Amino acid sequence: MNYYYAPMEGITLYPLRNVHREVFGAGVDKYYTPFLTAASTFHFKNREKKDVLPEKNSPLFEDYGTQIEPQIMAGNAENFLWAAREMKKLGYKSVNLNLGCPAPTVVNRHKGAGLLQDMEYLDKMLAEIFEAVQEGAIVGGKPYNKRRDEEKLAELGSDVYPEVSLKTRLGFSDPKEADALMRVYAKYPVKELTIHARVREDYYAGTPCLEDFKHALQIYRESGGQASVCYNGNVDSTDSLQKLLEVIAPDNDANGSESISSIMIGRGLLANPALVRELKGGEKLQPEELKKYLRKLYDAYAEYIPEDRNVIFKMLEHWAFLHVHFKASDKCLKNIRKSRSKDEYQAAVNRIFAECEFV
Repeated sequence: MNYYYAPMEGITLYPLRNVHREVFGAGVDKYYTPFLTAASTFHFKNREKKDVLPEKNSPLFEDYGTQIEPQIMAGNAENFLWAAREMKKLGYKSVNLNLGCPAPTVVNRHKGAGLLQDMEYLDKMLAEIFEAVQEGAIVGGKPYNKRRDEEKLAELGSDVYPEVSLKTRLGFSDPKEADALMRVYAKYPVKELTIHARVREDYYAGTPCLEDFKHALQIYRESGGQASVCYNGNVDSTDSLQKLLEVIAPDNDANGSESISSIMIGRGLLANPALVRELKGGEKLQPEELKKYLRKLYDAYAEYIPEDRNVIFKMLEHWAFLHVHFKASDKCLKNIRKSRSKDEYQAAVNRIFAECEFV
């Protein structure tokens, strides 16, 4: 079983990817970047482009092109194909099309999970994408850049585009929509299909729909879908993993290899950075390594973000999940939140480790 670190906006940036790789080793098989917006201007935002520059990846990623996968947010084939080519130029072997983001600002622009509302349009968009990918056709880009673009792409030979994976949900408002969606996805040579076992209207709340996921997977296979399938949704412990595999692979000794090949984890890894190691039968998270992880993460964010207070705000996003490891920690957490400088923050962190029982 492969394990992936899910794309999380503002979270899975290169500082986290590099530090997590350093402290917790090679347990995570692939890290996904937060989505890059494939805009009609054919330019990425500076912060998005910076996040995927090869020089920002730690040397600990022996083959960053396969160990890191950029996720692309696009509302049409032309913009997606331009963005995919840009990632290919940077050395990435595959990219992921976001069909699951539930944010209203994304959905209202007919992107992310918004594309699940119009399956006819989605089908047409995927047809255009995979036709271009298979033929190596150059689609998209500013007219006055076309010649330069073609010259750069000529260096790639016929290998113009990276492979394309999809990340979807079971539907927009009803898991029954998955039947039609799976029949659409099965038509195309997708590298990997990640299914979040919720619909858009669920956002990230409630219990994942495991039976609906299992049914969707069955429809995908019966419709001729050949891609490997990745499960996404609330795997945060060995118990939750066991429950998942007992539902989707009851006749396969609960190892899931005949039905899914990978599991994507987001919030579970924020709460427990050692989770994948545990799922693979390794040691549980230890307080000293968590302390080391947090110290290195602060330093990495400090190089990425100006001003201590902004770095602390970024660290608080992690503490919103990590606090579960500390018993009776309300007072200590309050001190962390009130920190205004690196020294105040570090003193508050030292205090929570010293005074609160680690779970």
